[in-house]
Amino acid sequence: MQGSFSNPMTKLRVALAFVLALLAGGLAAQEELHLFTAGSLAEIKQSKEGKPFILMFWSLDCASCMKELDALSDAIRRHPDLNIVMISTDDESQREPVEAMLDTHGLRQVESWIFADANTQRLRYEVDPSWFGELPRSYFYDAAHNRIAHSGALSAKHIESWLAAVKS
Repeated sequence: MQGSFSNPMTKLRVALAFVLALLAGGLAAQEELHLFTAGSLAEIKQSKEGKPFILMFWSLDCASCMKELDALSDAIRRHPDLNIVMISTDDESQREPVEAMLDTHGLRQVESWIFADANTQRLRYEVDPSWFGELPRSYFYDAAHNRIAHSGALSAKHIESWLAAVKS
């Protein structure tokens, strides 16, 4: 007696189910939440060598940040090649709520980090000695990694202006 797996239709169904499972897994791929510690900014810049990018700092308890997350999500939909690095200034113990917020705003595919050092002042100083912790805080890096700092929520206009400048 032949097993049911020898049936060509069964083989086709199993193969199709396997392919669909692989595709679903790929579509659901989410960026890992990296730990931001001393030296992480250098690591980020090295990985973006020769490429413009936006470095954005935010927090769960920052109302303006939530508006900015929406603006970033919209910008990524309009410009899928937009290179953004997001860093949550929340403590590493807040990993799950941070990931949930990224999910809510459709930003889990964006490279994301979370503060993982008790000395947050040292982390902020390493990023920018003139940054005192106000949020949201963004840095627009050109391809040579010259940067412009921006405090306050970003608008679509800020992002579009920067994109036009780095593409010219």
